[in-house]
Amino acid sequence: MRISSKLQYSLRALFDIAFHKFGGPAKIDEIATREDIPPRFLEQIFQDLKAAGIVGSKRGPKGGYFLLQSPESVTLGAVYRAIEGEIEHPCCFLSDDEMREKCAITSKCVTSALWRDVAVRVSEVLDSYTLSDLSIKGEALGLSRDNDADFTWMI
Repeated sequence: MRISSKLQYSLRALFDIAFHKFGGPAKIDEIATREDIPPRFLEQIFQDLKAAGIVGSKRGPKGGYFLLQSPESVTLGAVYRAIEGEIEHPCCFLSDDEMREKCAITSKCVTSALWRDVAVRVSEVLDSYTLSDLSIKGEALGLSRDNDADFTWMI
């Protein structure tokens, strides 16, 4: 299975916002430095994520890109679909009965059902993980959080 650089960078950037900024605004240059992602490519990625309703942006000194939902609500499947489109397989999406009716090579196409099943399972796995899960994994790996994360202390 091939995973595009764009998808990898997208997941790393969203992890960065969830982990270091707790979903709040993060500047492109901060994310790019921490995650080693080219800033111009990151800008393009955020435009796709913004169009999909995953991130929003705020201008100004305390601005940046932020999650529009909690990290617990953003699935990796949603990110995949925002960047790559629907998860598909190389064969048609016809059911076995439809294939018998409409497809001339049905008797020779023994792998179509297999690839359809793989696509469904990949989608299920990606939809079962969230950005919060990635943050928990980051903590388990001992990653340190950004010290500049904005906190509000009330006494």
